[in-house]
Amino acid sequence: MPYFNLLNPFKVNQSVRNKFSQKIIDSSAPTIDFYFLVIVSTLIVTMGLMDDNVILVIGGMLVTPLLSPLLAVSLGIVIKDGKVIMRSLKILFSSFAFGFIISFFVGLFGGVNVDEISLINKMVPTLFLFLISMVAGVAASYTWVKPELHESLAGIAVTVTLIPPLSAIGLAAAATSWTTFHNTLNLFVLNILGIVISSLIIFSLMDFYKAKKKIAEELKEEEKAIKKAKKEMLKTDSK
Repeated sequence: MPYFNLLNPFKVNQSVRNKFSQKIIDSSAPTIDFYFLVIVSTLIVTMGLMDDNVILVIGGMLVTPLLSPLLAVSLGIVIKDGKVIMRSLKILFSSFAFGFIISFFVGLFGGVNVDEISLINKMVPTLFLFLISMVAGVAASYTWVKPELHESLAGIAVTVTLIPPLSAIGLAAAATSWTTFHNTLNLFVLNILGIVISSLIIFSLMDFYKAKKKIAEELKEEEKAIKKAKKEMLKTDSK
């Protein structure tokens, strides 16, 4: 049996599926901490792009939590649960909105000229970059499922490029550089598609449809936590 597992790297047991499902729902929950990290990551990457500083950009990419809701979308598609899909898409779109608004205003007040930033000039959508995003999606989804591979997460976070093109979109809009805006937007969409498609394949090979019950339980717990937090806020405001 151990030899079979070596030959079949996609074979995981139900316990692993359940733990991953819990982790992916928890890490993509729409909490203050989640959105705080989105904001911090966007600020670091945006300032890194403005300074044309690849070290700052990489640092910001390590902070971003955007990969988890994106993987949650793929997970929802695999288990054919519209509630999971819509929940994850809402979190993603709100995160994208935060990222765009922040980078836009930073670029607006910073008076950036995106045409002079070499890192942004390289953000042109190509088939090669789409394939890279697919490979990164495979690595990300596979690594997240396998707890023994957690040490590789930092490298995966750098490979999965979501925040840099998102920040570049905001900077391009602030500078009214519409050619750059379209290039970075198209690259951003391609990266998302590549990650979703590849993670769909990985989750399907790992039979994650069997984790549907666990995911439903985690969503119920999340909803309860959100309702409880709202009630506590209302009580605090009424005092």
